[in-house]
Amino acid sequence: MSSAQPEDGLPVRRVITADSFRALKFKLSGARPAAAPADPVSLPQPPAPQVLPQERPVLAVPVEPPAEPETVAHEPPAPLDVPEEEPPAELIVENAVAAMPEAAEPAEAEPPAEAARPEPAPEPVPETAPVVAPEPPRVEAQSSVPNAGTTAASSPSAGFIERRVVERPQPEDPEAGKRAHALLDIMAMPTVGSLPQERALANDTLLRLIPRMPLKSLRHLAERVCVMESPSQLLVRRLINDSRIEVSGPLLEQAMTVDDSDLIAVAASNNPAKLKLMARRRIISPALSEALIRSNHVETLLNLLRNPGAAFSIESMWRLTRIAAGHPVLQAPLVTRHDTPSPIAFQLFWQLPSELRRYVLSRFLTDSETISKILTMNAESDGAPRKHADHSLLSELEVTAPGEAGAIYAELAHVGRETGDRIAEDQGGEALTVALKAAGLTRAQFGAIADKRADAEALKAIFDTLSFNKARVLLTYWDWAARRTGPYARIAAA
Repeated sequence: MSSAQPEDGLPVRRVITADSFRALKFKLSGARPAAAPADPVSLPQPPAPQVLPQERPVLAVPVEPPAEPETVAHEPPAPLDVPEEEPPAELIVENAVAAMPEAAEPAEAEPPAEAARPEPAPEPVPETAPVVAPEPPRVEAQSSVPNAGTTAASSPSAGFIERRVVERPQPEDPEAGKRAHALLDIMAMPTVGSLPQERALANDTLLRLIPRMPLKSLRHLAERVCVMESPSQLLVRRLINDSRIEVSGPLLEQAMTVDDSDLIAVAASNNPAKLKLMARRRIISPALSEALIRSNHVETLLNLLRNPGAAFSIESMWRLTRIAAGHPVLQAPLVTRHDTPSPIAFQLFWQLPSELRRYVLSRFLTDSETISKILTMNAESDGAPRKHADHSLLSELEVTAPGEAGAIYAELAHVGRETGDRIAEDQGGEALTVALKAAGLTRAQFGAIADKRADAEALKAIFDTLSFNKARVLLTYWDWAARRTGPYARIAAA
């Protein structure tokens, strides 16, 4: 309410209606309301202002009213037709003005009920609930790594936080081994005589005992897990990742129940002792073989090539061929494997010693009528039909410079210049023997050339065992590799 001092000095109280409250609101907000008549009672009802989302709700908190003159303070207030539990209207207006900041727009409050008048009451104004903007959620990133800091949490682009749990060291308990074996007995019970909850609780309890078990007990535990039909994968994973080779070694070499994914993860750690043990497993899948080859550990690759239970993909074989070219210790195990393809042996031929070269010629080459037809079709597809070699070129070999001998061998054997140069640069006589056999030389003609070498008798023996088709098959693969054509060109050059 507000009061005024007329001429007689007595205060007159004026009731603030909903219309006058809206006018006061427009006045405080700086808006210009429409022109109103002198009598506020006959003022037409203005449209309700739209409540914006940024308006703040106003709480009618009772505050101390401003002090009035002494003459007003001692007078009893005039009775109003409002409920006693509702605060006076002037308190609501004063509180709303006092609670709002200077720059903020005052929020609309619920108008009080008007006093009883003979005039018709104005239409009720629908109450509008204040709209409060939702507070943005707080994102808290925690890291379980000790002393990890809040770098990942403070980054706005951090979408994934890796959590690593480091097991606390515990004092060794000599009796933990006995309890572990008792728990393992419960886990090994058949499913008919035990409940899954019992086996799960025994497994979790055993995992808690492992950090407290002595090394001897852990080694016995690992050996027993190796012979179990279906051990717990959590237990197996815990044992194979143990840094002590006495614990992880038996499972890595002997246990057939370990998943390849777990073994590949261990191979990625590049531990030489664990790699050698995994290469000795009775059965090795192509995926695990590829992971072991990727380590480039020579002793591991040697164990892997000597393992008859290891399986390889063709890409892994080509990678082994490139590694074996620089490590002679791997050449014999690779060439003598039962599953080595002939293109692998032909590609490795240039790096092999004489003994292994003769082994390749005797094992990977054969002769048949079908091979003769295939060679004919291959020559026709290249647009170079088979023709007899010009043996008169042999006389030019003695007067030709070493750099030009490759062109003569290429013309004699009907191969590319790259293959001819490789035959001319080869220090062993096996490649020369193959080229002259494919050129159609007789034994007497070949003997005249081979007698100038120290290993003439060995080369003559190779010449006698070779046939024309065998020599052409080997030259065909050499020519494909030199020209980077054929189905294996991309893999061999990778």
